[in-house]
Amino acid sequence: MDFLNVHEVLQTSISYRLSWYDAEKTIIVLEVTGPWRWEEAFSVIPLLNRLVEAQPHPVYSLYYYRVVSASLLPKGAGLTNLRKLVEFDPPNEKLVIFIRQDTLTRNFMNLVSRVYGLRQVLQKYRFVSTWEEALHQVAADRAEA
Repeated sequence: MDFLNVHEVLQTSISYRLSWYDAEKTIIVLEVTGPWRWEEAFSVIPLLNRLVEAQPHPVYSLYYYRVVSASLLPKGAGLTNLRKLVEFDPPNEKLVIFIRQDTLTRNFMNLVSRVYGLRQVLQKYRFVSTWEEALHQVAADRAEA
């Protein structure tokens, strides 16, 4: 597997790699490299959120699913677990971009936003097919600022 060329690797496991993409720490990337478990998600996503929140400037969070078989959610997905992961919303997190997600995942996230009343939080979520599209979303958001 060819990983992204990043500025700083923060944490790795068999299923993921968490990194700062740039030296300015404006883009944080969670590369999901295989099927992952809830325990991993409950470890790395709060860490990602803390790192974002610690920055004095806006940050973009990119979740890059590097294998087709890796789903957005860990195995045994439950709505309660998902809610725990998305409830904390760092105030300086500008966008959360999921790369290589399918229509089923988008529909699921829309359903969750309606069921749990998380529309405000989920408005900043984007779903794209490629890394280049994700960087384009970041650039477009920066241009609007």
